Amino acid sequence: MLPTLLALSATPLVSAASQGPTWCGKVYLKNETDITPPGGQFNAPASSSTPLLALRCSPAVQPFLPDDAGTSISAIIVDALVRYEQYSDASGISLPSDPASATLNVKASVDGNEVASGTVGLNGTTLLPFDLSSLAPRTQPYQLSCSATLSSQSFTSASANLTYLPTPDPSQYGSVTKRDLRTGGLLAKSSNSSDDYEPVFPVAFYTNWGDYLEQNDSSVKLIDSLGFNLIHPIPPFDNVTAFQELAEDMEEKGLWLMYDMRWTYTNLSAVDSETAPLRSLQNLLLYYTADEPDGTSDALDAPLKTYNHLQSLDPYRPNSLVLNCQDYYFSDYAAGADIIMQDAYPVGGNVTWSIEYETVCTPEQGCCGCDNCKGQFEDIRDRIEGHKEKMEVLGWERSKTVWSVPQAFGGTELWYRAPTGDEFLVQSIVAINAGARGIVSWNWPTPAATNSSSTSISDTASALAKAMPSMAKTYILHPNTTYSHVVSDSRIDVGMWTRSDIGSALVLASNLNYANASIALSDVFGNTTASQASMVLDGGASTDGSSLSFGAVKSGAWTFNVPVQNTTSTGTVEGGAQSSSAASILPWLSRLTRWRARLEL
Repeated sequence: MLPTLLALSATPLVSAASQGPTWCGKVYLKNETDITPPGGQFNAPASSSTPLLALRCSPAVQPFLPDDAGTSISAIIVDALVRYEQYSDASGISLPSDPASATLNVKASVDGNEVASGTVGLNGTTLLPFDLSSLAPRTQPYQLSCSATLSSQSFTSASANLTYLPTPDPSQYGSVTKRDLRTGGLLAKSSNSSDDYEPVFPVAFYTNWGDYLEQNDSSVKLIDSLGFNLIHPIPPFDNVTAFQELAEDMEEKGLWLMYDMRWTYTNLSAVDSETAPLRSLQNLLLYYTADEPDGTSDALDAPLKTYNHLQSLDPYRPNSLVLNCQDYYFSDYAAGADIIMQDAYPVGGNVTWSIEYETVCTPEQGCCGCDNCKGQFEDIRDRIEGHKEKMEVLGWERSKTVWSVPQAFGGTELWYRAPTGDEFLVQSIVAINAGARGIVSWNWPTPAATNSSSTSISDTASALAKAMPSMAKTYILHPNTTYSHVVSDSRIDVGMWTRSDIGSALVLASNLNYANASIALSDVFGNTTASQASMVLDGGASTDGSSLSFGAVKSGAWTFNVPVQNTTSTGTVEGGAQSSSAASILPWLSRLTRWRARLEL
């Protein structure tokens, strides 16, 4: 994944006549004299001294199918975002004296015809059931829009796609993967199955093909035994017969396939020929097109062209790509995928001096393996939150989601060592707590533990993979959860998914310090009473009923009993309901300052 291996194969945005090869738009070779800012930075919206409302509506899932009619999934999500930033679709709103009690009367329309109505709180979310059978399945998306009133004020949303596809022919499309816009997760099953769709939270690896999967008959059996639910083979796949055998072996074991087109995605004829035999697979979860196109400065419209073409070939599966840069033509490249992956690699490198190219790394120059990073686990959180904040400005917070690529390599190129198993688990948990809804690490096979006292990446990754199905199904990817995120001054990162309807909460936490640390449960749960902790992921942490305690870079996950409450929570992009209180509105005044600091590294 080094620039020298990839840059020459890309179409550069910067002329090679004026500069040497670039990564994230920055020259990185030794003795470069033409050093200019890379450009391509995202324009943060201007701040507003008065509140603005961005009314947005989305289908609960993409795509709908005929068997969704009459089910709870046949619904429209309405978000009433109150912000102090000038989003392009936001308009001024006069807040009542008690915003917490105020509600908007909202109507949802499909192709101009009203299909649902209800109410939504300010800065809140609601789910409006509608009669899907009133629409006809078709390949062309319907246009969804919303309107709302608050006293004498009226508001309208931008239009969004609502996709309602015909039932697929299993011989043509062997499986269906829906994007759950309530939670940011995936729902999948084979086309000929009568079972319910299952939530899928990938915990997996990019996996070597030629020297591993192609040559090792027991590789799939091992990966399955470790609990991983997906394989992302790394191309090229010269042996077509061997790849078909791999896909069949994976299908027998219930492993999902993430198909990689990194070397061919700009050639639409090649995309045609690659996609044709894949579509009938019952375990093809999604496609992967561009691999770090922002690093190599691929043509800005290349991912979107391929995305549109793939959707015409296979509208039943989503598309993904990975971005390597902190902020380089984000909106152009991210337009070309449903799932935006990030691969900030902060472990075992020098983020200010390139050990590979012997140059400094600054916002204007250099490649150190983690663009504009500080060399801390927080780089992962900052990257994911930064992507999600841009997506909200662009109106993509529902239609796109973020996955993370934890670092599982090192000792060569820009990194002088690989992460330990503990560091791998911290990377993964920091990403999940920041909003990642898939973990696909680079790469497998992983290095062995450095000594007998340290954990291996394969061990901690396996522990996470085996714990994830129950955590995802009941909490992380369940639409009835409320999510909260706490980062303590002592660098403990805690995510909590609460199911008030069943009186249970999941706590997933990591200690980012290379020393012992703890956090009081009262700092996690606030005034909520939590009891009867049960550990579901043991990564070197414990609880005594009043606090969570961690060894150096250790992690853990627990479920707790909490009070049962009647709830109509419908989920947000993080899988939890937003509060409709004044307290949830006012913090957005300070968010802009934090965001600008991140963009202006």
